[in-house]
Amino acid sequence: MKSLKGITSFVCVAIHGSFAKAAQELGVSAVAVSKNVATLEQQLGVRLFQRTTRSLKLTVEGQSYLEQCQGPLRELEAAQVTLQRNNSALSGLIRVTSVTPFGLGFIAPLLRRFQALHPKVQIQLHLDDAVRDMVSSSYDIGIRVGQLKDAGYIARPIAPMSFVVCGSPGYLSQHGVPHRLADLSRHNCLRLNRVGNLESMPWFLQGLTETMSQALPSDFSCNAFAPLVQAACAGQGLVCAPIPLVMSFLRAGQLKPLLTEHVSTDLLVYLHYPSRKNLPARTRALVDYLLLEFAGEADLHTQAKTLLEPYLFVDQAK
Repeated sequence: MKSLKGITSFVCVAIHGSFAKAAQELGVSAVAVSKNVATLEQQLGVRLFQRTTRSLKLTVEGQSYLEQCQGPLRELEAAQVTLQRNNSALSGLIRVTSVTPFGLGFIAPLLRRFQALHPKVQIQLHLDDAVRDMVSSSYDIGIRVGQLKDAGYIARPIAPMSFVVCGSPGYLSQHGVPHRLADLSRHNCLRLNRVGNLESMPWFLQGLTETMSQALPSDFSCNAFAPLVQAACAGQGLVCAPIPLVMSFLRAGQLKPLLTEHVSTDLLVYLHYPSRKNLPARTRALVDYLLLEFAGEADLHTQAKTLLEPYLFVDQAK
């Protein structure tokens, strides 16, 4: 590798028959080309050119060396062209990581539509609520709650991550509707927990302190929201879950939103991707596509209370 500059200079001089023309081709000075060739000759211990004030001619050793060098240099150039072509084409692998609720509610459907437009792109989606190092994990795009503190990444805010309390119509008819936060103490509150953490995560509601949240009764906890939402649909209890994850269940009538005046909007979801410099075309295209789709997604930009109001529970017993 130390000789690569010298080899490139030598081949260019041999092809053009001139140090000056080789320098012009390589974009460096003639002095630099001459120095590179001289260093190469010193490393090889042979003279590659016969030089006079009027002519420049390859030696026998120089001619032999030229023939041996041209093939590998052509392969290197072809590799560079292939890499540049692939980088500008919409093909290849994109690794995406996302917080689970947002990934299930929005990212997975959008990725399917993107791949329908660009069938040569392969995508790996990893759903994970933990904040991981995107570089060491080799992710190209990350959807995370909160902004990563890494200057090497661009962070684009997408939308609030709002949480709402929900219950099934059957559960609410049998156990009643909570109208105040204090009423939650009389309900089975399904809880999220983290692996290795004995305490459940607090419910993210405005006005509900962590102490009040930890005191809520519960007979079922899980380290993922999806089983909690399914349990709530089955009438096991109430769940406090991200709105993107429950909207389809609200629209289907399987769940009803509760205490909507206490929906929390403190958390923001960000799209992260590496610095714009030399970003592969496929990654740039997916970033642009996601941001465009997010901008037009009503569920992300409608105020939570307005979004949830059509699905409020109506007590038929009254």
